[in-house]
Amino acid sequence: MKPADTCNAFVPGEMVTVAPLREGKLSALTFAVKELYDVKGFVTGASNPRWKNTHPVAQTTAPAVEMLLNEGATLLGKTISDEMAFSLDGENAHYGTPLNTRCPDRIPGGSSSGSAAAVAGGLVDFALGTDTAGSMRIPASYCGIYGFRPTHGAIPLQGVHPMAPSFDAAGWFARTPEMLARVGSVLLGSEIPGFKINKFVIARDLFDTKDASIASKYAAFIQKLSELRVEIVETELGKPDFSTWIDTLRNIQWWELNQAHGVWISQNLDTFGAEIRGRLEKIASVTRSEMEEKRLVREQLIGRIESLVSPGTIIVFPTAPGIAPLKGRSIDEARASRLNTIRHTCIAAVAGLPQVSMPLIEQDGCPIGISFLGARGQDSQLLAAAQVFRKG
Repeated sequence: MKPADTCNAFVPGEMVTVAPLREGKLSALTFAVKELYDVKGFVTGASNPRWKNTHPVAQTTAPAVEMLLNEGATLLGKTISDEMAFSLDGENAHYGTPLNTRCPDRIPGGSSSGSAAAVAGGLVDFALGTDTAGSMRIPASYCGIYGFRPTHGAIPLQGVHPMAPSFDAAGWFARTPEMLARVGSVLLGSEIPGFKINKFVIARDLFDTKDASIASKYAAFIQKLSELRVEIVETELGKPDFSTWIDTLRNIQWWELNQAHGVWISQNLDTFGAEIRGRLEKIASVTRSEMEEKRLVREQLIGRIESLVSPGTIIVFPTAPGIAPLKGRSIDEARASRLNTIRHTCIAAVAGLPQVSMPLIEQDGCPIGISFLGARGQDSQLLAAAQVFRKG
């Protein structure tokens, strides 16, 4: 039975429940999926009512969802996200804001906000989301749960509403690292190995903060890393700054979103909330030549980051600049906050690398995630590492 939605996590007006197809590794577990995943017999609404009302019922279920059903998990519903998954805030003008149970006066983060809220609030055991520019990692940090963005292409995206396909990745949330790994073994198709890391690279520019209290907690965590007797080095991940990474991400993302949905968006701008509408109005401004130029820059950036991270090496940094922002910010405040936040999420997005966010630090009772970024294809090692560094 679907639990009462005490967190405003689920898309209203639907009873999307699917029984498991057989017994397996996930038997007796429940999960939810972001309203970007196809479930046979239901419309994939992209968390926008007009999109939902103008598109057909899905004829098949997304393979990623079927993988979970085939291993015994029960689907309990579809969850709210930002419209078209185009925000890191988690606020939806039509369905409301899913609850951040750890800090109720603060946003949950997006765009996979409903999935994060459902897990953090104990409504399901785990949940699927997606991550293009941070949409798994930021909600995990703000809501105090574990969140995983896999290597780009590691999990099939057929039957998943596209946003920017060269960045899009399926991901999942859980309350414990053990559950995160259990789900990961199914979605990645391999058992999670023992922890084996040779080097930690500390992204010093992302740990820098003017808050002395948070700085001391960061220092204590880095000290904990040194107790493992592995090599620890420091770097400035975005040097000289992160603007090239952010511009590359934004430019290609806007181009790909416009290619995927631009015609429908341009004809239906009035249906979007003001903040998202303001950015959707700009996506058609990117020219093909600008996008192709940024693709060349992207190749250079990938080469730069891959020179730092190889199998056995993990890059370490805070998932977000701080705790979740308060609700009720102005559009300008939200935009400024988002730009600062994308400094922490753009690397994995641009390079297509795996990243896990772990709820390891608190400030004023609210969580801050710590992230491990791994080499391409080293997803299982990150899941193993998360179990070693579980809180407490």
